[in-house]
This record gives sequence, structure tokens and C-alpha cells, in this order.
Amino acid sequence: MRTVRPMSRSCRRALAGAAALAVLVTTMAVPSSASARTRPYLLGDSVVAWSVSAIRNRLGDSVVIDALACRGAVASCSMPGEGRPPSGLSTIRAQRGRLGDLVVIELGYNDRPQRRAIDRVMQELRDQDVRRVAWINLSERRSGYRDTNRALTAASLRWSELRVLDWRSYSAGRSSWFIDGVHLTAKGKLAFAHFLARTLARLG
Repeated sequence: MRTVRPMSRSCRRALAGAAALAVLVTTMAVPSSASARTRPYLLGDSVVAWSVSAIRNRLGDSVVIDALACRGAVASCSMPGEGRPPSGLSTIRAQRGRLGDLVVIELGYNDRPQRRAIDRVMQELRDQDVRRVAWINLSERRSGYRDTNRALTAASLRWSELRVLDWRSYSAGRSSWFIDGVHLTAKGKLAFAHFLARTLARLG
């Protein structure tokens, strides 16, 4: 796996400020009851964590949201003063028995997973009898994410339950949606929530 480029100082400060919110989102939004298994489970990083209000305004409680800043698919980055959050893979393992028919993944900015890492996530979901996985691909407004998007597209040919949701194309050319090429402005958060609602409706 390639070394991830360090975050800018301003981005690190923003992540630190959002850490408590992100933890709160995870704590409050991932119920252990059977009701969670009837809703899509959205597993994300700071892009989702910072967009929770917009997503809730659009989708209400129809989606279980589990989002943490600095979370990676298989290896998370370190939060200033907070340590490393659990990765997507370890979170999926911890949620065994509580995931439903559809898991939506918004991860990859913090660890740039390639074939082996994506396959590890998909194998764990298959082992848990998750029948549908929708993985949101990455904005390519920063360099280095194209390889992950290609790896996701290739993985969708190996894993019949995997569908790639094309945020890259949907957000292309929309500079007003982005703060730093990854994280979203207020306008971008609304656009992301719309994208999510539209794609989930198509998934049924």
C-alpha cells in the first residue's frame, strides 16, 4: 500500500475539531437492535461525518450512519490527540449480526485501498451474508485517488454483490462543492446528500 500524503495543517485542525462530533455520530447512530438490520448501513469517514445534518435532512432515519474522521477501509490515519479510529474492516467485524441487506461504504481517502484491501472488506461482508454492497468512489480533485477508483471498478467485476456509486463523475467540475478536493462545503454537503438519496432510491 502506498504512503498517504500528509494532511495540511488546516485540514488537521478541522479534523481535530470534528473528532468529538464524529464519535457522537457513531455512538448515537448505530443501534444494536434488529431495527438497524432493515436499513442501509452507511460506513464512512469525515466526508460523511461532516455531512450528517445534510444527509439526515434528506433521508431522515432511513439510513444507519457510522462515520469517523480519519477512518480508512483497512488502515486509518491518526487523529491529533485522539489516536486512530477503527478501520472500516474492523468496524464491519464488530458489527457482525447487526448489518442488513445493504452496506454503503464511503472510504478510501485515508488509506487508498487497492485490490487486496478491497477484497478483504468484501470477503468479510460476504461471510456475514451481506447481499448488496455499494461503494462510493473517490473525488479525483487531488492526485493519487485514480488508482483506488480503478481498483474499485475492477473489484465490481470480481464481486457480484458490489456496485460502485460514481461520486467521481457526479462531482467532477464542481469546484464550489469542495474545500480541499475531498471535504465538502455547505453546498457540497447538500449535493452529496442528494447524490446519496438518488442512488439509494435506485438501489431499492
